[in-house]
Amino acid sequence: MTHYLRMTITIFVTLIFSYQSSSCVGGKGFFPKNNWRIPIEHKALNGITEIQFNDIIDNVANFYHPIFQSKGAQLVVERLWSDGTVNAFATRKGSQWIVQMYGGLARHGEITSDGFALVLCHEIGHHLGGVPRYPGQNGWASNEGQSDYFAATKCLRRVWSGDDNQQIVSGMGIPSTLKSKCSSEWGNADDQAMCMRIGMAGLSTTRMFAVLSAGRMPAFDEADNTQVNQTVDSHPPYQCRLDTYFQGGLCTVDYSEEIGQSNPNIGTCNRASNQEVGSRRLCWYSPSSNGGGTPPPPPPTGTSPTPTVKGQTQVTSNNPNMPIPMSIDLSGVNGATSVVLEASKPNTSFSNPNGSAPDPVNSLGHVIINGTRGVYNLLPARQLPNWGRYEFRVLALDRNKRVLSNFSQPFILDLSR
Repeated sequence: MTHYLRMTITIFVTLIFSYQSSSCVGGKGFFPKNNWRIPIEHKALNGITEIQFNDIIDNVANFYHPIFQSKGAQLVVERLWSDGTVNAFATRKGSQWIVQMYGGLARHGEITSDGFALVLCHEIGHHLGGVPRYPGQNGWASNEGQSDYFAATKCLRRVWSGDDNQQIVSGMGIPSTLKSKCSSEWGNADDQAMCMRIGMAGLSTTRMFAVLSAGRMPAFDEADNTQVNQTVDSHPPYQCRLDTYFQGGLCTVDYSEEIGQSNPNIGTCNRASNQEVGSRRLCWYSPSSNGGGTPPPPPPTGTSPTPTVKGQTQVTSNNPNMPIPMSIDLSGVNGATSVVLEASKPNTSFSNPNGSAPDPVNSLGHVIINGTRGVYNLLPARQLPNWGRYEFRVLALDRNKRVLSNFSQPFILDLSR
């Protein structure tokens, strides 16, 4: 760790969002970053209504609230019906695992009720979908292809398991390739209908992208035969995404079997088990780069050790020009290579104690320090804005800046005249 690292408060604040993450990752959304907007006064003939918008969210969220709670998190779905943004996002703020659903997406002419449910399932997939995940600062989030795969293999199947799927698909014009493949892979009519319904939901969202990008319409009999050498984390081409939904609907692994959080072959159809049908598509997924080696870390667990000054977790100083030598030791966190040190605003406490993301309310800022053990010399006159009581806390990062631990209990500095 740098022994004596002086940061001005300007830099301290500038860094605050350097590892806080949003996903569909990097602010790009279910679709890549775009300027598409469909305002509330514009209602396409085939878009869904506000009532349908809320009913679909209610239905999916009711299934997943207890699953999130079992992981120590709260599912928060932000219903942004009035916003014309044609997209959807996921992010985390401490124990709140958030999904943002926009009215502009729901109002698009290609979106169906089932397509909208698929988008919501995709965003939930960023939180629950397992590996492969995004690297670096977004390491909590399953990548785009994996979130698509989770939506088809787990989420939609779970949410629609009690529906009369045979009746529902009877009113759809099911393409012959989808009908034939679902009928050959599934033995009973209910499962066949579920498979077709999942495929049609995927067709809705990928057709929507084709319209928005003025591209060729995707189809079940026009597979993307590209083979990547390394797994692609960002959005696959939309034909490739349709192929993922199609094959996800064909996968016969039960929806209740959770996808592996460190092993991509758990809870999935996969080539390691000689299951080509129903497996992740090679147009975005490379088994050789995800089936072995060091997997991405699981979500952060454990509380980091609290910084101290001469063994104390609280000190008082009336001299802002005197350095405060905070001892930090996160060397016991496996894989850690650097430390985040975060400060609170004066005379406030952190609003998200022991979380794994910066405080969105009461944070003054944070710095990232190389190394895991040493002394950080804080100089209040140069780094703090005023007199007052401050809290400081730390967590561990790996070499890719992925979070490995939760924030420590705070060290308290009382800077008083």
